[in-house]
Amino acid sequence: MKTKFDQIVKLKKLDVEKIERELLKQNQKIEKANQELTQFKIEFSKFEYPKTGNFALITQFKTMQTAFLREIKQKEEELVFLENQKILLQGQLKDKQLEYEKIKYLQGEEIKKMVKKLKKEEAKNIDEIALMLFKRGEK
Repeated sequence: MKTKFDQIVKLKKLDVEKIERELLKQNQKIEKANQELTQFKIEFSKFEYPKTGNFALITQFKTMQTAFLREIKQKEEELVFLENQKILLQGQLKDKQLEYEKIKYLQGEEIKKMVKKLKKEEAKNIDEIALMLFKRGEK
């Protein structure tokens, strides 16, 4: 049965599906950032402080160590940002799902009304047919 809510239900469902896809992409970005962060930490843990060498070598080591720490910090900040984006998407998804469920409920109520009206009309028609048959049977 067609109702006035059919198109709205379809659009709300598309909205929900769109945000679900965005949430999946966000989870993939988070996973990738976690892997990169883990890789940076592994690389950083492999650094060994030079036991021998001149001052330039020690300075070079400190510069590389500082650069790696900066990269790790940047990845951690990126991860926090991505997690915050995920939380926002989850909130949007919840809102869109609620809107979809409301419209779907209204559509269901509209269908119930239509079915009730059809049953009432059908009962009325059956009564009319029964009355006509009864009158025909009396003649």
